[in-house]
Amino acid sequence: LPILKAVLRQQNLCHLLCSTWCMSCQDVLQFREWIERGKIAKMDFYVGEIFKSSYSYEFTLLNKLYEDFPNLGRFVMFRNHSKVFAGIGDKFAFAIQSSANINTNPRCEQTVVIIDKGLYEFYKNFYDGIKSFKK
Repeated sequence: LPILKAVLRQQNLCHLLCSTWCMSCQDVLQFREWIERGKIAKMDFYVGEIFKSSYSYEFTLLNKLYEDFPNLGRFVMFRNHSKVFAGIGDKFAFAIQSSANINTNPRCEQTVVIIDKGLYEFYKNFYDGIKSFKK
């Protein structure tokens, strides 16, 4: 989340796409705070198929977030292991590609940040086509 925090210091986001295998409850609460403060207007969230059973508290928190903000976007569970943020704001579009899940951890991870509207649109179009099996 530190790189996304840096983006949000530069601009509010019209749309954010998040893809992860797992995440922590603190991170879900951070997203809620940003949404409540108006930093993120729309957000689509994609998690791995193990998320509901292995991260049940976080799954419940994300479900509650999407219930509380019914126009926020999609919350999708599928056979996912990708770690991507892609978004667009009033100043620029971007993609963050990483080996790191959306969770706070002390590990060294590889991350690439690209400022590019075309790459944001690529990820948005790809993920928009994914069918959820979230129950």
